[in-house]
Amino acid sequence: MRRLVVVLAALNLAACAQGGGATESPGTAQVATEKSPPLTVEPTPEARKAAAEADGLSRKGESAQALPLFRVAWEGGVRNKDLAYDAACAASLAKAPDEALVWLGRAVDGGFDNVKHLKNDPDLDSVRGLPGYAPLEARVVAAEAKLLEAADPALRDELLRRMDEDQEARKALMVSNFKDEAAKVKLREVDARNTAWLKGVVAKVGWPGRAVAGVRGAFAAWLLVQHADQDVAFQAEVLPMLEKAVARGEGSAKDLAYLMDRVAVNTGKPQRYGTQLEEVNGRMAPKNLEDPAGVNARRASVGLGTLEEYLAGVERMRAAIQKP
Repeated sequence: MRRLVVVLAALNLAACAQGGGATESPGTAQVATEKSPPLTVEPTPEARKAAAEADGLSRKGESAQALPLFRVAWEGGVRNKDLAYDAACAASLAKAPDEALVWLGRAVDGGFDNVKHLKNDPDLDSVRGLPGYAPLEARVVAAEAKLLEAADPALRDELLRRMDEDQEARKALMVSNFKDEAAKVKLREVDARNTAWLKGVVAKVGWPGRAVAGVRGAFAAWLLVQHADQDVAFQAEVLPMLEKAVARGEGSAKDLAYLMDRVAVNTGKPQRYGTQLEEVNGRMAPKNLEDPAGVNARRASVGLGTLEEYLAGVERMRAAIQKP
């Protein structure tokens, strides 16, 4: 299933095809079984378009129709773990398990590292019995273990627990198409609790970066402060801490960009990267964007895709959530 993790926070899409009644994929194309290294060239416009169309079809459960487009996207230069994992799910649901395993290998080669999701994803049920699956799962387990290494495992675990609570509260609200008042109240309560707790942590130990809390724990800390909108002063206080952490290799430049934009928008200033959106005439658009002509260059400098791709992905996600 396509996960909505962090999408609920910052609209970073983590991949996995949407389940649905796929039919047999006729004439499955030959797919190379060796590793396909990431391309060093820019993806072609045709590849980007194919990736977007494949994503939309996957979200609607049209896996067999999405699969050829995933192939076009990959061959045209859109090569990353998210697309590869999506394609693995699509191939599995389209009754092409051997091809699904190839795609899964590409995802693992690209850094896919979510053990729980890999083991529990029903979209990959047709793949787990194949001889090549177990070594891939073992590699994911090893990759995730590195991300969990932390000087303070108790703090890491509490950060991860609170991140899960954060995401569950947001999922509940999204499922209701943001109309459930009880879910809104629950979300505010969760955010308030997490903000108060994280403020205590920061006051005691400073910003919990990767050495202290592990890569996953540091990400969870960012997620909680990103959602501390009830305390904008705290968000602003953390911002220079995260900047220093990124400079030391203790944080993510992408996460920093999101928090910079969040603080800017929450204090009435223009945002730099276009990560914070609002609905305008039924479509999502960036709020109060500084220098729109230069936004994609700024996004590229921190590892973000183009604003156009970001907005298109958000619209596909909204359509999937809001479908009857």
